[in-house]
This record gives sequence, C-alpha cells and structure tokens, in this order.
Amino acid sequence: MTNLNTTLAALANPARRQMLDQLLQGSKTVKELSLNHDMTAGAISQHLKVLEEAQLITRIVKGREHHCELAPDGLEPVLGWTEKHKTFWQQKLSSFDAFIHEQTGEKDNG
Repeated sequence: MTNLNTTLAALANPARRQMLDQLLQGSKTVKELSLNHDMTAGAISQHLKVLEEAQLITRIVKGREHHCELAPDGLEPVLGWTEKHKTFWQQKLSSFDAFIHEQTGEKDNG
C-alpha cells in the first residue's frame, strides 16, 4: 500500500485526475488516454507512471498495447485520512450545535 503523501501528490495534478476520471468508464489504452491531453507521449507516460507508483491504476500489456485500469484500493490512504478528519469535525460541530441550542434555549430538533 502506498502512503498518503504519494497518493496526494499523484492526485494533485489536474491532468492525472482527468485520466482517472476517464478510467471511470473502463479500461483505456495509453493512446486513448492521450487523446484528451495536449502533451507529448513522454509526458503522458510520466503521468501514468506516477499514477502507477501511487497504485491508483494498473497497466496490462496486451501485445503492443498498454491498457490502464483504475485500482480503487490506491485511494485507501486518502479515504482513511479524510474519514478521521470528518469524524473529528462532525463531533466538534455537534458539540457546538448543542452549546448554541443550550445558550439560546432552543430545543435541538436534529
């Protein structure tokens, strides 16, 4: 499993996020992925390498074609981190809401 920094660094680039979005529709060849990007084949290859290293995609070689697919487990470091922070903030906001209702004498209908 990759670490959070590797995953976030891979997701930080808009072109890589767009490639991941393209793969939501299913497996694509490297050539198909490159059609929506105005960059060299080398640049496309570098972006795909970053996504592979972050374990966000897998590459399957079929003859001369390289097919890319999403590897959703690669998002686990990000999901775990965001869930931890979501829980923290939900608890803080719930406590704040209860405090406000207590101060104003309102009943909590939530």
